[in-house]
Amino acid sequence: MQHVLFLGRNGFFKRDFQRFQIKELSKKCKVSFLDLSNLCNKKFYDKEKRNFFNAKQLVKVNSIDHFKKFIEKNEINYVLDVSNPNSKELNIFRNIINKNNIKLVNFQTSLYPIFKRNLFLKIKYFFRVVFLNKKLLSYYIKKVFKLNFLSRKNKVKFFYDLIFCIGNEGVASDFRNGKKTKYVFANSLDFENYKIKKNFKKESQNYILFLDQYLPYHNAYTHREIPPFVTPDKYYKSLIKFFNYLEKYFKTKIIIAKHPRSNYKNLKNIFGKRKTISYKKTNDFISKSMAVINYTSTAMSFAIIHSKPLIFYTSNEINNSHDAYHVNFLSKQLGSVVYNIDKIPIIEKNKSLLKINKYKYKNYLNRYIRHFKSGNSSNLKKIKDIVNDI
Repeated sequence: MQHVLFLGRNGFFKRDFQRFQIKELSKKCKVSFLDLSNLCNKKFYDKEKRNFFNAKQLVKVNSIDHFKKFIEKNEINYVLDVSNPNSKELNIFRNIINKNNIKLVNFQTSLYPIFKRNLFLKIKYFFRVVFLNKKLLSYYIKKVFKLNFLSRKNKVKFFYDLIFCIGNEGVASDFRNGKKTKYVFANSLDFENYKIKKNFKKESQNYILFLDQYLPYHNAYTHREIPPFVTPDKYYKSLIKFFNYLEKYFKTKIIIAKHPRSNYKNLKNIFGKRKTISYKKTNDFISKSMAVINYTSTAMSFAIIHSKPLIFYTSNEINNSHDAYHVNFLSKQLGSVVYNIDKIPIIEKNKSLLKINKYKYKNYLNRYIRHFKSGNSSNLKKIKDIVNDI
């Protein structure tokens, strides 16, 4: 039986085992998960390790020597790298995989437009940070002192033998080994989820779905020591006012799709008395919604797949944060509207608010969600085919 290894930077949770369809894949080959978070993201590991999925396939690596011994001891045929190729902390491990002649696969799970500020926005952002966000200024000063350390990590080179490509943007990889790197064209995990659960009612129901990102408390920013984009009191108060306005104008209700890592047990009625749903139901609820409210959640892929209008939002605090102007860039990719929740939205001027730009939606779909050459085969079948080709 062939041995396939999943390589991850931030540990593995129960939902990872489900979305990678490990139960089905294990019928065809031996599967292991290698968790490097103890080495690559220590703060995240210390806080989240209790939440990692406790399974026999999960191997927690404690040192580079431990990693080398595991590779030497086990006959690994393929390593599916599910982390961002630009996660430089993993380069030394990827290099070891290359040197051991194990096939390394860039297993793309989702793609996203890369936001880069132009010169005007850089200057504007600089003055915002200097005068309006002292905590973020301190973060950047500390970051400067880490540049030398990061530059040493950049010198470790590696390449992918195969790229599991889920969109046109996934083809442009800087980690290819010349003509030797091969491509398998596939779908994002969100599109696979859509295909698996495709018995949706086509008619829209009278509600707008809000994609929660748990912005004031999201642990990803905490572990990277990035100051929160927003403060809880201001953020939730402004959101409630925004929701009230939309509900009154469209004579509808807003339902909240909770973030996978959110915990609102001690924050009762944070969204008022509005209905909340588990992230597991996001696909289903988007399919029946009249529109979707989004900041920068990757779950907006479902809105694009189901051709649902997207309403983007920002705030004064976000515009002074690490993420300033990101949502404006994203909305332009899709021809959608952005509202500042700290200001009264003028909806009357946006007659196309509940319409979509079909050209931009299709373009986004092909670039970031589903490669146009992916065909009808599922990702699971394509992984099994890869294993069979060994």
